[in-house]
Amino acid sequence: MRHVRTLALSVCLLSSAAFADTDGSGGTSNVTITEIVASSGGEFDDNRFDYDILLNAVLAAELDAALADPDASLTVFAPNDLGFIRLAQDLGYDGEDEAGAWDFLVEALTDLGGGDPIPVLTDILLYHVAPEPINLLGFVRAVLRDESIETLLDGATVDPFLFGLRDNDPEVDNPRLTFPLNVEASNGIVHTLTRVLLPVDL
Repeated sequence: MRHVRTLALSVCLLSSAAFADTDGSGGTSNVTITEIVASSGGEFDDNRFDYDILLNAVLAAELDAALADPDASLTVFAPNDLGFIRLAQDLGYDGEDEAGAWDFLVEALTDLGGGDPIPVLTDILLYHVAPEPINLLGFVRAVLRDESIETLLDGATVDPFLFGLRDNDPEVDNPRLTFPLNVEASNGIVHTLTRVLLPVDL
């Protein structure tokens, strides 16, 4: 337990400095979650550590307004572009570029959705959103207490472990937290993931 608490403290200390002043004006709390994700630009490029694919997914599912709601108080576990590329590769994609991965995922979700990718895509995205703000200290507290985290996907939870989250697909590697962490928005908090959370066993 002492080892776990030491690790937890280390994570908290690291996160307190991570992206604490990303806009040069004392933090990002003046922008919404949608604006944080949209800061990537949405154009597919060679930077695999921002949110271009996530932004395209959020816009396709028409969830951008919900994530920009000033009255909301949410946590978004945001897969970076590499996380989406890894998911596409897990499903059979043999490339490494963002545009190819996005096209492959849309086709795969279309098959899963019986011709319409949006319902499945929406469920996956909602599975990445908790209905309350969870900073990194709260995340570590959930790990120590062995508590699940509720999501906006009806009835679905994720299970936190040190530096990561367990989803409902046991055959795919679980996402882990990566920088940037604890990015404060005016309507919640954003934590970056190395992979996409899957609400069902694909």
